Amino acid sequence: MSNQFQGLTDDLLPRIISGPRPYIIAVDGRSGSGKTTLARRLAATLRQHPVQGGPLTVLELSLENMYPGWDGLEAGVEQWGRLSASLAKHVPGSYTPWDWEQNRPAPPVTVLPDAAPVIVCEGVGALCGAFKYGVLVQADTGVRYERAMARDGETYRPYWDMWAAQEEQLFEDYGSYYTTSPGWPEGPNWVYRTG
Repeated sequence: MSNQFQGLTDDLLPRIISGPRPYIIAVDGRSGSGKTTLARRLAATLRQHPVQGGPLTVLELSLENMYPGWDGLEAGVEQWGRLSASLAKHVPGSYTPWDWEQNRPAPPVTVLPDAAPVIVCEGVGALCGAFKYGVLVQADTGVRYERAMARDGETYRPYWDMWAAQEEQLFEDYGSYYTTSPGWPEGPNWVYRTG
């Protein structure tokens, strides 16, 4: 376990134990930064932590399922904003997933606030929703591009520039959510470097 990951979990676990339910963790970052890998690792680690005599249950959500196509970053973030706000108020929320193979909306999905005591949501724009703990994952552009192409190959290559432009617009529109100054109230709790 890396020192960085150990530091993140050491900071996060006491907050989860004493925090509200569901405890929403947002893992955000540009495409290829490593947020999906980090979110999965974090969820797996949290599941190994015993709480009140049993393992901690973690629900994983991905904004990739909420973006309505390659030009849908803003719309996906809006869906997450509504869903996370409902869950934070302990009210069921719903979203319309995107069927990437059929290139059309799929049937709506309802998420119950009691589905799990911890919800980890990852994706570009996760910090723009309601959360109790935010992680911003960062990596250099070249590293991110290589990872994205290795992951998605020719499927993603034609959309890289379009998606990057949407990321830029999002970070401009929600600038305070991505400010990494210490103590900034709307920013992430942790900045995680992956390359």
